[in-house]
Amino acid sequence: MNLEDLNGKRVMHIDTSCKLHENRNTGIAYKIVGSKKHKGLALKRTLKKELDKRLRISEDYAKLYAICIYFLINDDFDLFDVLVICGDEPIPKVKNHLKKFFEKDSEYFNKKVMSISELRKLTGNNKLRSYADGVARSYRRRALKNKAKQQEGVNLNIVRINYKIVEDLWKIK
Repeated sequence: MNLEDLNGKRVMHIDTSCKLHENRNTGIAYKIVGSKKHKGLALKRTLKKELDKRLRISEDYAKLYAICIYFLINDDFDLFDVLVICGDEPIPKVKNHLKKFFEKDSEYFNKKVMSISELRKLTGNNKLRSYADGVARSYRRRALKNKAKQQEGVNLNIVRINYKIVEDLWKIK
């Protein structure tokens, strides 16, 4: 893909706020470039500890990142043409897991999936930042709060995630 191929395409950025291995809540969100559309989720640190205890997610954080991405974009294929994933986890592993999760969904395979590093090389802008960076931070800080606190400021579009949801996808090899 070259820079001309991006012209006129709808681009979605996905980013995290706090790495998955950190002992803090993690926010993961997407933002559609040039629009106000966003969606995100927050993984509570206690959930991450439980997942590590039972499923040993620390052996493959890329798979957990792919699971979160799956739940964020699964119903939103009509919103983007290019998916830009920030390199918080190894991108080849994340892409490989996503292919397995979307195996029966041909719409996913019509999309271009790339890392932010690839986009930087393509544009020649080494300082290019993810459009979803601040959005992910908002989800990390506000998505786990009560409804009244959650909705102060820009409304969040939250995907609820729990142990059972992650466990079901984790079993896919």
